[in-house]
Amino acid sequence: MPDTPRPYRIAPRYLANADADDSEALQPLLDADWARSQDQEGNTFVTAPDLRARLAHLPGSDGRVLWKAGAGPDAFAPPEWLVTFDNQTPPEVVADFTTALADTYTHGPDAYLNRNDRTVGVDTCLQLLAEGWSLDPATPFLTYRSPDRLVRLHVRDTPLRHEAETAGDTERWLFEVGPPGQVWYATASSRLPEHLLQALTTAVTDPSPVQRNMRRIDLDHLPHQATATPSVPTSLEAARIRAATSRSTSSPSSRQPAPAALPAPIGASTAVTPRRSPP
Repeated sequence: MPDTPRPYRIAPRYLANADADDSEALQPLLDADWARSQDQEGNTFVTAPDLRARLAHLPGSDGRVLWKAGAGPDAFAPPEWLVTFDNQTPPEVVADFTTALADTYTHGPDAYLNRNDRTVGVDTCLQLLAEGWSLDPATPFLTYRSPDRLVRLHVRDTPLRHEAETAGDTERWLFEVGPPGQVWYATASSRLPEHLLQALTTAVTDPSPVQRNMRRIDLDHLPHQATATPSVPTSLEAARIRAATSRSTSSPSSRQPAPAALPAPIGASTAVTPRRSPP
């Protein structure tokens, strides 16, 4: 029997692969009447009506960064803050952040720009500690680890050049997610407003399951800490089961093969100690 894709629910979602519909991350901004454009390389740019805030989806560019979001005081000014997601980030994570950005935009520039020109994050870090995260003294940064040890938040507590941050050469906040060898990254610069940093943190760490159409061979490449549970049968599988049941009912004496059993859930939640340091 061919190894055809079928739907599975993958939990936690931050261990799901990035193979899903990227348009989900663009839609909250498009629904808020942001303008969409595209270049010849297939990159998509979504811009707020006042031209101050923007999102870029960059599948046609070199490098690992797939998503960039930022905002500035006017259409021609460099961004005041920058948030990035790499090409292995589950798009549901990006969608949660763009949903928060679209909502924040409706409250005006004071909501989506850091008018005080200050480093934020104290409230966010205190909240993580209250939720059972721990500080790791073995890194050169302030590193917060989630209870399952699969999400690390590295905070650079040294002075950073604003121009270097907005160019993507360095970052104040670095999320490192996944076990060694299967890590994805999200970053944020110093002047990201606190409530957007909190929204980013919530998006990255949300354990809710997500659906992926996967083959058995794909399941083998999931982190072993992830759990994959079969979703409802496909319409074709359901039709085959109904046909087999009908034949069995109408001809009790005939021996019909039983429908194939659904694959059992795989994976179990275990803790690992990451071995890599942030770039």
